[in-house]
Amino acid sequence: MVTLVKVFAVLASFIVWSLLTGCGVDSDVGVDQKSASTPEDPEQMPASALEPEPERKVATAAVSEVSLAQSVVPLAELVEDVVDLLEPLTFTVVTYNVENLFDADGVAMFDDYKVDSGYTPRKLLTKLQAITNVLKSVDDGDTPELVLFQELEADFTPESTVEDYDAFLEMYSDTTVANMLDAEWLDAYAGYPVSAWLLKALADEGLTGYHVVTAEYRGTGSGSAHTNAIFSTFPIISHQAHPLVLARDIIEAEIEVEGQSLFVYVNHWKSGASNRNLEPIRVENAKVLRSLIDARLKADPQADIIIAGDLNSHYNHSVLFPNMVTGVNDILGSTGRESFNEADLYNLWFELAPEARYSEVWRGRIGTLMHMLITQGLYDDSGISYIDGSFNKLVIPGINTDTIGRPIRWHSTGETGGGVSDHLPVYARFSLGAFEATSALSKGEDVSAHSFPLNVAQYNGDLNLTDGSFLNSLNDAELIPYVGQLYTVDAIVESIRPLRLKVDRRTWPAYYSDPSYIEEGGLPLYIKKHRGQVRLVVQFNFYRGKSQLIVEDILGTW
Repeated sequence: MVTLVKVFAVLASFIVWSLLTGCGVDSDVGVDQKSASTPEDPEQMPASALEPEPERKVATAAVSEVSLAQSVVPLAELVEDVVDLLEPLTFTVVTYNVENLFDADGVAMFDDYKVDSGYTPRKLLTKLQAITNVLKSVDDGDTPELVLFQELEADFTPESTVEDYDAFLEMYSDTTVANMLDAEWLDAYAGYPVSAWLLKALADEGLTGYHVVTAEYRGTGSGSAHTNAIFSTFPIISHQAHPLVLARDIIEAEIEVEGQSLFVYVNHWKSGASNRNLEPIRVENAKVLRSLIDARLKADPQADIIIAGDLNSHYNHSVLFPNMVTGVNDILGSTGRESFNEADLYNLWFELAPEARYSEVWRGRIGTLMHMLITQGLYDDSGISYIDGSFNKLVIPGINTDTIGRPIRWHSTGETGGGVSDHLPVYARFSLGAFEATSALSKGEDVSAHSFPLNVAQYNGDLNLTDGSFLNSLNDAELIPYVGQLYTVDAIVESIRPLRLKVDRRTWPAYYSDPSYIEEGGLPLYIKKHRGQVRLVVQFNFYRGKSQLIVEDILGTW
């Protein structure tokens, strides 16, 4: 759908252009005025008129060529404008749990971010730059129009909050977030909420035009360290926060997209997806969201609705945890049935093959805690529509994942910290106009009864592994760039509990991606039969500020 005002504006420009140029080269500009008024019959023309005028004709031709070139260029631009306007507007929606994006005021619920914890403005800068690099990759450097965030720190110093984000950007338009959080740091900056810092970081990299909404301050007694947030390049018509039991407020918002209403619900349910004892809390979280959706659909059964965020539940939660009422499947009603005959919410994870459905990796197995669910209104002939097959997770090896696609989580080690988040962002694209199916609609039948492994031992791709013994000579600050990278090492197992590996002359604290590695038949076998000598694939990482090696695969002895 295109606004008629814009079309008429371009057509009016075309008419003006036509009048000015005479619709071609037969205009007054660049034409020999004398020859234009001379009779065509040579016999009626004086002899002098028949004599050639080489200098004048050359000049006339030059003027004509310049005029034509100048005319064609704006015509081409106008045609491009018309084509752009006639194409339906498309836009991208991203939902992203950025894992503990905290401001720099030292007032926090988590010890890792309090005063004297070692968390500094410089580390905040590292985190912001990492998030920005990820979001720049969504649309090849263009601004993703709607980003729905989780785990921004709730603002615990509301007396210094930012009420006008545009004014904040204007105030610091002559500097960068990199300077503000490093060389130009001032104590007066400390109270700014992390939403303002994130907005500034995005703007510095050309991701601009955002309107920002976060949940209102609830105080330290709320028990919630985080808030959700909406960054939208479209106008936010209205928004409301809905409190949840032991979870972050749901943000409900109406977004205006070229005159069409899009309703979004940003969520972050109670953590502990694998803990059955916590599921009743998520059930209560789901009831609140379900009531909001029911009310919206009662008012308009064809409402365009997107539910997004970290539900701390898997798309197949009721299958993974049978004989238990689940929030996401049983209460909210998430399904893979794209026909909407039996349910009113379609989970976009069903756009991918079962083994490709993941936004996290936990103990070597994939999970789907991040979600995007949509309603039937996004499949009709009017308003906003889902672009079929556009849903995916964002995997950028070396930026937000390791070589095999596992998220590189954030750490605060050293002067700068490193990593990004333990979650991958997921995204989908939408357009104005009728839905167009490009493949068969999902029937929701491909529900896996288990979680798939994602580990080095079972990875089929080329890892291009190199020798990691050079890590021995590096201190913690020098090791930061190598977080999440995979290497081979020839080690000696010094102990199993705790796991300690000696590589050359350095003994490393270690962990394991698979518990079987420390069981009989694993590393203990090499202590008994090979004097502890074992060749390993390891990942370098930090745990609670301490460097460590994580055993990813056992290759044999050396």
